[in-house]
Amino acid sequence: MSKVDPAVFIAVAFLGTAPLLAEGPRPQASPGARAALPLTRADARRNALEASPGLQALGAQVRAAEGASRQARALSNPELRFEAEDLGGDPALVAAQRTLSIEQGVEWPGKRSARIAAAERSRDVAALDLARGRRDLLAEVDRKFAALLGAQERDAIAAQNVETAREVTRAVASLVDAGEASPVEAARAESEEALAVIDRASARRDLELARRELARLWGEDSPSFPEAAGALDAAVELPDRDASLAALARLPDLARWGAEAERQASLVTAARRQVLPDLTLSVGTRSTSGLDGRTWVAGLAFPLPVFTQFAGARAEATARQQQAAFERRAEEVRVRSEFLGAYATLERARDEARALRDEVLPRAEKVYAALGEGYRRGKFRLLDLLEARRTLAQTRLRTLDALVRLATADADLKRLVPDPASDTLGADR
Repeated sequence: MSKVDPAVFIAVAFLGTAPLLAEGPRPQASPGARAALPLTRADARRNALEASPGLQALGAQVRAAEGASRQARALSNPELRFEAEDLGGDPALVAAQRTLSIEQGVEWPGKRSARIAAAERSRDVAALDLARGRRDLLAEVDRKFAALLGAQERDAIAAQNVETAREVTRAVASLVDAGEASPVEAARAESEEALAVIDRASARRDLELARRELARLWGEDSPSFPEAAGALDAAVELPDRDASLAALARLPDLARWGAEAERQASLVTAARRQVLPDLTLSVGTRSTSGLDGRTWVAGLAFPLPVFTQFAGARAEATARQQQAAFERRAEEVRVRSEFLGAYATLERARDEARALRDEVLPRAEKVYAALGEGYRRGKFRLLDLLEARRTLAQTRLRTLDALVRLATADADLKRLVPDPASDTLGADR
């Protein structure tokens, strides 16, 4: 039985222990998908803006409101009326009369303008709802993209852990064959390898799920991209808190309620003017059987407000106006509270990610390196080295999770910071 130098173990035990968080994501695509280019965040945003079913529905809502606005300006069509009187009677007593006339309804002044104003404000509300939906979609793309980057990095860490665990198992087996290690240590190493393989399988499933969740935002059931390009970063800047709070009124979330208030005011005006009767004017010609020539006829008609004076419609419109005012106030409170919460969350996430990346992770790497050197010299047990390796892997994963939380918090806060670019394309934000 040949004697194996313990340095062999140290060489393989340290295989792939360099920090992964500073590296870019590693490909995990099938051979057929590797020909496709990696997906950037700008590409993901553009895909979502172009093909999101939910955003397309909001766009259709805007077009519908534009059509309703055009229709509100249209005048009522005239009516062609034909009447025949005194038919079938005694010719000596009556003569049949035929009347052909045109009737045109005329709205009371102010009704049409109120209807047009309400339709135009409905169009404005729909357009602002579209802008709000666009911001929601872009924020969700940023969250899902960060989750995918994290899943890719987690899969890379898991793959590295499997490789390291296998090298440790082989090295310990060699030491056992050489009589320099106990078979118990070999069993422990094999157990660590089995756990690493399980973790890798779980990481790969999470990666595939993250890819599907991102592609779902633009209606793809099966992702057409092999991987996401980019890396998570702890360099996130906080916006000016007071300036951002003062600018919240420009968000589509709140701006829509200004247009909604104007719409409700127009509907109240229209309801109040409903009681005013609309006129119907008519003009035509009449011919009499047995007589040559025609005569002109004219008429004027309007409804009598006897059975209803639209009190219910006026009450409904007034209540709707009050409801819109209360909902606007509730939305202001919600948006302000959400901004303050997102700001505090981003601040905490940034501090946590930087502490893990700059302090905790380097210490864990130093501890593992020291234990590896000590094990080579016979000062520590394999159990101590394996525990240090497990701690280092957990620290890397926790650092990665913190970076994902940081990117998610950044997306949440940017959703609430007015930015004209985000209300148009916003793919380069």
